[in-house]
Amino acid sequence: MHKVLINKELRRVSLVGVGLLGGSIGLALRAVGFSGVRVGVGRRESSLRKALEYEAVDEVTQDVQAGVAGAQLVILCTPISRFEPLLRQMIPGLGPGTYVTDVGSTKTEVVRLAHRLLPKSVHFVGSHPIAGSEKIGVEFARADLFDRCLCLVTPTPRTPAGTVRWVRSFWEALGAYTVTVSPQRHDAVLARVSHLPHAVATALVGLALRGSAINFAGPGFADATRIASGDPLMWTDVFRTNRRAMIRGIDQLIAELTRLRARLHRDDAQAILTWLEKGKTARDEWIAERYRKKTLPP
Repeated sequence: MHKVLINKELRRVSLVGVGLLGGSIGLALRAVGFSGVRVGVGRRESSLRKALEYEAVDEVTQDVQAGVAGAQLVILCTPISRFEPLLRQMIPGLGPGTYVTDVGSTKTEVVRLAHRLLPKSVHFVGSHPIAGSEKIGVEFARADLFDRCLCLVTPTPRTPAGTVRWVRSFWEALGAYTVTVSPQRHDAVLARVSHLPHAVATALVGLALRGSAINFAGPGFADATRIASGDPLMWTDVFRTNRRAMIRGIDQLIAELTRLRARLHRDDAQAILTWLEKGKTARDEWIAERYRKKTLPP
């Protein structure tokens, strides 16, 4: 089904936003044999020229309506704060039966927005490929970015099963494996394993700046804070659109650190050791499982 979708059903794909993720989708499409037209839609002419230089797209335009016209699939790859104006601009260009999805890191507000604005003749379901890096820009795009990555597809009770199957098939054609979750479940889980870790990494950097402690930092600090180099605009959108789950996660993290503080205050060596061993075992098992599934690079 995947090869049929890429080679027969798709003739024109519009990528609204051609940075790391949008550019990687364009490169991945060509790598798996897509012979149709990849259209890059963006605000800045310089970014669009760069997308052409890196062969991530075949055509570019700053006109959103024209950019999505005639496409069988439209993928939103911009910061989430831009979704509402972009959806409004693209509506006149969307033909009946067009599939629309996105790569946003939060889903509840995105899905609600799409359901409110998009016409019923358009097939929408949210997506979140768990891929990327702290780098931004099409120059960091990779054709294999989605190879063996997890992609969460987030239908609601009103999403037709056929739409879900079609969008899952698209991501699987690019090499991902897909799982369906509700938008609410997505946001609750990702707050703990993606959004909160980014906040913690940024907080650690802020803490290290005090007294110029960062000047003494080594590889461990670099590993723990790598993701703090991510795009601040994108992460502002992520935090704001998932603020309730983020607040719950922060409260839970504070409680976890408070328990550690109490163990340190008591100088309870066994409790500290048990806590560290539990964390090490859980992470080692997770890493082993991810390697077994070959979803992490060696």
